[in-house]
Amino acid sequence: MHIDDSLLRLQASLDYRFNNITLLEQALTHRSCRPGDPDGNNERLEFLGDAVLQIVVSDYLYHQYPKLGEGRLTKIRAYLVSQPTLAGHARKLGLEQYMKVGRNEAIRRAYELDSLLCDVYEAVIGAVYLDSDLDTVKPIILEHVTWADKEHLEKQLSIIDAKSTLQERFQQLGRELPTYYLVQEQGPDHAKEFVMEVIFDGKVLGKGVGRSKKEAAQNAAREALANLDNNHD
Repeated sequence: MHIDDSLLRLQASLDYRFNNITLLEQALTHRSCRPGDPDGNNERLEFLGDAVLQIVVSDYLYHQYPKLGEGRLTKIRAYLVSQPTLAGHARKLGLEQYMKVGRNEAIRRAYELDSLLCDVYEAVIGAVYLDSDLDTVKPIILEHVTWADKEHLEKQLSIIDAKSTLQERFQQLGRELPTYYLVQEQGPDHAKEFVMEVIFDGKVLGKGVGRSKKEAAQNAAREALANLDNNHD
């Protein structure tokens, strides 16, 4: 069977050669291209990939950081499987060059590219797992984890738990705390997305998108911290 050269390049980037290339093609196909066709779009693979990422990253953190408690491990895992982090992995793999998205969807959600990239990354991980097994997909995921692990992650908790850090910043200044608002909720029940804004004194400090309100709030706080730091440069 002839395999598109671009898919060969993607497999080289993944360092994995598919036995069933149809799985990879499905992983790259957004539901806007094949609505109502669960075997033709990547929603089911996205669901599977999310679960595989959770178990592999949890196992890695459990053994990598034996002295960290559940709370810290949970925060680090949330960061490592968050939408911005996984979208970053997708960009490094160049997945935006390969994913298939309906024209109207691409235009409507251009500002939500992180969401699309995160979904397709999870779907590709699900496809690799389904095409092989957990032992095969694990080193692929862990290589990507190290992209976000340039320094010891336990030293980056102020960035990972951005909401707490932002709160501490305002407390140190003796100011009232900023407020988080849900400004948008979208998507089907099994793939909800939330948009949160963090506001202080009537001004939007940051905006974040996430698959839960907590994740969206963290991403909003992370953007707010970056904006505050830039304003002080």
